[in-house]
Amino acid sequence: KDPGIDVRVALATAAGELLTLLVGLQSCDEINILDKSPSMKEKDRSSYKKHIDETLIPLLQSLLQDSNPEVTSSALRAITNTSRANVRELSSRRNEDDSISLSSSHQSHIIEKKDPVFIPVLSEEQVLRLVPTLLKLATSGQWRVRQSAVEIVPALLGCTHKIETRTEIAQLCVTLMSDGVDAVRRTAAECLCLGGKSVGDSGNVSSQEWVKTVVMPHIQACRDSPNSKQRLLSLKMVEIILANGLCHSGCKITTIDNSASSENTLVRQHLKILSALSSDNTANVRLNVGRVSCNVIGTLGVQDLKFMIDILEEQAQKEKSRPFGGDRDVHFYGKKARKLAQEHLKTVN
Repeated sequence: KDPGIDVRVALATAAGELLTLLVGLQSCDEINILDKSPSMKEKDRSSYKKHIDETLIPLLQSLLQDSNPEVTSSALRAITNTSRANVRELSSRRNEDDSISLSSSHQSHIIEKKDPVFIPVLSEEQVLRLVPTLLKLATSGQWRVRQSAVEIVPALLGCTHKIETRTEIAQLCVTLMSDGVDAVRRTAAECLCLGGKSVGDSGNVSSQEWVKTVVMPHIQACRDSPNSKQRLLSLKMVEIILANGLCHSGCKITTIDNSASSENTLVRQHLKILSALSSDNTANVRLNVGRVSCNVIGTLGVQDLKFMIDILEEQAQKEKSRPFGGDRDVHFYGKKARKLAQEHLKTVN
């Protein structure tokens, strides 16, 4: 309740750091700083959990509802950084840049493949306590607060293995995918898609299953929306999923197609979104089909490449039949995508 904004911002940061430390101290298998006595260990764990549940979580909830957006954003950033913390890196956290985006953090960790990368910082019960507060932030009048609120989703998803809880957390993304600010919509869509990376291939659901059961229905809903901005958002989500290999098991993307494999079926479903929008009434949507195709071609196998080439060639024919020969930007990106796809097809063949 300090009147100084800088003080409350600093308090949010300190609370996040302390939360990281206390959860790290509970993970005695990860760091060798606890007493070896089993009775003492259990006592310490109970004490740390009490501080987290009775002091830090309520404190962060209060700061999340602060009237100043700078304080709110600081509290959100503190929870995000805490949820992605690695116990073995606690000593070097002073060198961490809080401005690093969540998706960049995920990508860098996945590429490096260090084990362990993440530990679940908050318990499922603690995560569920934060969800109502975050949902309230989704209605904030400050668009940067709404954007910050949704950026925390992938970090929270990594703290629970239950699909029911993950779906409830993901609802924050779904809500903000209809936001009036483009940056908020895109961030919400990105976090919903990248939530599959937090899910990983452990627990009750794989990253493929996350895309199939949670993300895909919303992509299809955006595709069928009468609002062209929502249709553009569906293309953006297809790009994020295919470019990050979220339809594939693991991070390695092969160029060998197997029509019976579930991952290629899932890839094909995403390509059919491009197909459906390739003849959209809005030129900006049609040209983004070519633009997205250019960005995902390198992730496709032989049969999917051939399917994409067919989509682009059919689009080119339909575009020529439009008044005045069609939109030149649609032709430009379509031609560029066809050329890249044909070159890549020769390479993989």
